[in-house]
Amino acid sequence: MTRNFLRRNGALAGVVFASFSLALLACASGDTPKPATEVTAETQSSRPTVLPAVAAPVSVLSMRLSDAVGDDARKEVRVVDKPTLAALDFAAYYDNPIRLAGKDEKPENYKGLMANAKLAEYPFPMLDLLSESEPAVVSGHQPLAWEPFSKILYAQTGDDSLAKVLSAVEAVKWGEPDVFRAFQTVGRFWGIPMSDGTVEWWAEILPAIWTGRTVFFAKLKFVSRGETAEVLNHYITAEMNAEDAQNWARTLSSYWYPTLNTDLEPHTPGARWALTNDSPAVEAPFAVMRGNPMGSPIWVAFEVPAFVLSEEQLRAQAIADSLAAAGEVVPVNRMLDTTSDARLQTLASLEGSCPANAETAKFRSALEKTLAKLPKEQNAWATAGASPAETFLWFRRNANYLLADKITGQDSLRNPLPRLLELKHYLDSIGVQLLVVPVPVKEEIYAERLVAGTPADLCVNPAGREFTREMLAAGLDVLDIYPALMAAKAGDEPPHFSYQRYDTHWSLPGMLAAMEQLAARVTQYSWYGDAGAKPGSLNMQETTTLREGDLVAHLPDAEKAKYPADTLPAMKIFKGAEPYKGGKNAPILLMGDSFTGVFESVDQKSGGPGSLLAYATGLDVQVLTSWGGGPGVYHRMMKMKKDMQSKRLVVYMMTARDFWQSPMEWDALR
Repeated sequence: MTRNFLRRNGALAGVVFASFSLALLACASGDTPKPATEVTAETQSSRPTVLPAVAAPVSVLSMRLSDAVGDDARKEVRVVDKPTLAALDFAAYYDNPIRLAGKDEKPENYKGLMANAKLAEYPFPMLDLLSESEPAVVSGHQPLAWEPFSKILYAQTGDDSLAKVLSAVEAVKWGEPDVFRAFQTVGRFWGIPMSDGTVEWWAEILPAIWTGRTVFFAKLKFVSRGETAEVLNHYITAEMNAEDAQNWARTLSSYWYPTLNTDLEPHTPGARWALTNDSPAVEAPFAVMRGNPMGSPIWVAFEVPAFVLSEEQLRAQAIADSLAAAGEVVPVNRMLDTTSDARLQTLASLEGSCPANAETAKFRSALEKTLAKLPKEQNAWATAGASPAETFLWFRRNANYLLADKITGQDSLRNPLPRLLELKHYLDSIGVQLLVVPVPVKEEIYAERLVAGTPADLCVNPAGREFTREMLAAGLDVLDIYPALMAAKAGDEPPHFSYQRYDTHWSLPGMLAAMEQLAARVTQYSWYGDAGAKPGSLNMQETTTLREGDLVAHLPDAEKAKYPADTLPAMKIFKGAEPYKGGKNAPILLMGDSFTGVFESVDQKSGGPGSLLAYATGLDVQVLTSWGGGPGVYHRMMKMKKDMQSKRLVVYMMTARDFWQSPMEWDALR
């Protein structure tokens, strides 16, 4: 089949079919791959030349796109024949419109100094055997997405050399170092095991459309040794089950959400999903990702034939869901705790606690200058500490939040206060308590590391602290965890801090400080004694997790390889021998953005805020996470009317940065 993308103002249109070969590598036993069948693939209009043939002896990735207009034109389904990690990663990373959005436009400061360079003159000292046609050596070998594979290779071997070489390829600036956007990316990537146990690497290099250059191929002047061939073989042959694939999709969405605004749409895995609203639903993905990187939503769904449900299975699933909805939730008699002591005490503590003064003005001015020096497309940057273990990465949106004006002065789609009050009134009407827990941004807690010379105890965010005061004054119950997180810094032991060095999220010390305060607040409610708490019913185990910082991808290409994945201490909560997970009858619903999901539903799991809160209070906690941002999660809650019959408390936890100019609008309840 052919591949024919039609782009209109950045949207995808036209019914498109594509076949890319995903050949399984020969095993260590020396089995020879079956002869390849050639499939031609036409380039999309953003590629200067026609992509060459790709061999397809075993698995096939097909891509089906909508032929509609409007929002439906930005939908596509990627069908992976075999659910290996390599195949799913390739389906997610290769030519993904969510990741490519906005990158076709020529940078303002691009001059084209080497636009007429011949292939032999290309400035890639790390590459060899440059060619405009696909080399025969890669035929029969499965193409990979280099970014996720290099992370796995580092996690398994501790060697990040491959990532450094490929990052260097994407960092070549053709004599124009001031252009931030990548001049080229590594597209398909192949590992070729050799008879001596080494692995050679070949890559397809995709120049940006605005460079006017053609696609080319090359061999890396780098050979992997040791256990790399074994890691590669497992990566491309080991198949996932449906639950593993769901976890893969959830984790991917969590990593991409800070700047691509990704989330997983509510969808029954294997059920029907329509590419267009007015056509029969013929797709059956196991996950549907929604991204909104440039102000217009894009949907990419992932399907595996083995996970597709038959009509009989769909009917059985619908019956099971109906029975669960009707009988699983046990309603409780509720009575709101209407005392205001905690709210008034917190309100009083905020009076005059974060004044705008000369010191905050100095901090603000320095931060503004730092942001002004960054290329407008650069969303993350680094500051060095006293040692390499104390180097931090920072997020532009978090910094913008520290420079906010009056938060309640935003327009009706950005001002969170009316929407939070609306939510409170709704929950009050059904007898459910609401507790809002804004999570301070890392830049607010570690301001002294963000801007040199800033006192470690300086409150640098008067507007954010004032909004917390306004929420309390308006009658919202708000848990202010800012003081606890500021105090937790005293226990920092580099390279471990209260927040992750290379990520937007907290790490275990910060999370524990916040959860200790949250658990104490929950036990103060008048209804706590009647809620059936069972202290000691769960157990905790110490563990570690390896996490690639979500900010690394937003650095300049030449800097990304400097920041490998961090090994982080973690806790894991168990109920008996099974990892803890709250059920529908939980009296507490913890809902919000990725701060509710990190360590809970991704990474080592069952060790995030929900599990820790259940462990500390003895009450079951159900978790509802919107990876796309906190402002969208309460709409999901509104679809849980049956589940809400068992709830006494909704804890609304989310990053405070979304209170200011959130990319997700704070629209009314529906």
